[in-house]
Amino acid sequence: MIVDDHPIVRRGLAELISQEPDLEVCGEAADVAEALQRIDAIHPDVVIVDISLKTGHGLELIEQIKARVRE
Repeated sequence: MIVDDHPIVRRGLAELISQEPDLEVCGEAADVAEALQRIDAIHPDVVIVDISLKTGHGLELIEQIKARVRE
């Protein structure tokens, strides 16, 4: 899953990842709220997070993801 507030960055990363035969982008999000909602829905194995988001901070998002995984 890719979390970045810039659509062009998300698209570029998704294209690069999709070129790998054993990887697949299962979701994208532009902010913390959308990311948490999608993570709860799809349970990705890996989340690529931009540190600087327009709404919220990537490091805070990572902490929230870690807390949810521990539950």
